[in-house]
Amino acid sequence: MNRVVVSVPRVLDNAMVVTQDAQLQIPVGTLPATATAPLTVQSVQANATETQMTNITITPLDNNSHCARVTGTVTIPLTTTITDANATTFQTYTSVSKNLNIVLFIPEPTAFPYTITAEGAIGFNNATATTDTLTLNYLTIKILVRITAVSDLLIPCYGYAPVNNVENNQYNEAQNFLTQPLFPRGKIY
Repeated sequence: MNRVVVSVPRVLDNAMVVTQDAQLQIPVGTLPATATAPLTVQSVQANATETQMTNITITPLDNNSHCARVTGTVTIPLTTTITDANATTFQTYTSVSKNLNIVLFIPEPTAFPYTITAEGAIGFNNATATTDTLTLNYLTIKILVRITAVSDLLIPCYGYAPVNNVENNQYNEAQNFLTQPLFPRGKIY
């Protein structure tokens, strides 16, 4: 019996952090010189796959050998679509940063270390913009923090899937090519 090894990230622990703010003001991003006030915000979108976590500090808890306090700053990049007084639409790029302070399961040190990742999403009621500031009203931020480690799955392999033979071959290919096996024969390690 053969075996196949598949490496996958294994989630050892995770936490969902939800914060709410009545109003949050952040820099609007770089506006073109031709932008004319007043500005109207068309949309603000966060890309969860680009969330960054920096300034990570892990402090083990005294009463539990596998839990630790994890602090860090999560930065969620935002793309804002804005229309100016001349009905010109353009995009700016900015971000929202939140400080986290949570307790998570931390595995023992190993040769293949764990990683801490974060994904963030935002929701808000409405947004306004000036030439300097983007104001998000009634803002909710969800941040998913994960402790992951690469795990190898050892899966039994009982051979290859059957493949039907080609019939009515109308081309004159070399006979050697048609009789070659599709997969290697013998033991595979």
